[in-house]
Amino acid sequence: MTKPKVLVVDDERPVSFLLSRALGAAGCDVTVVDDGMDAYMLARDGSFDVILLDHLIPGLLGTEVLQRLKDENVATPVLMVSGVTGEDDVVRGLQLGAVDYIRKPFSVPELVARVQVHLRDWKP
Repeated sequence: MTKPKVLVVDDERPVSFLLSRALGAAGCDVTVVDDGMDAYMLARDGSFDVILLDHLIPGLLGTEVLQRLKDENVATPVLMVSGVTGEDDVVRGLQLGAVDYIRKPFSVPELVARVQVHLRDWKP
């Protein structure tokens, strides 16, 4: 079986590096971008198995990326990973279609486990 493709969208280099390393070690093929418009352009064809999406990113906000993907019926699971952790923000992300909302700072093993939940058919 091929490696699952994960798109990490975060403009904080230490965070994207950490996520890339952890998911790569778990057997994923990871692509990293730091801009919402780039994320949207890459994700709109549905070629990723999971997307990890920050909320406050340049270009388009994470919620704008989510809305556009929803409007285009892209079924890729999106997990918001954000320091924007107010209840209204979390609820908005989930209402727009995020399958999970992980608050920063996060536990790396927990985040990897949450990604793996959405890759049920994949075994490393």
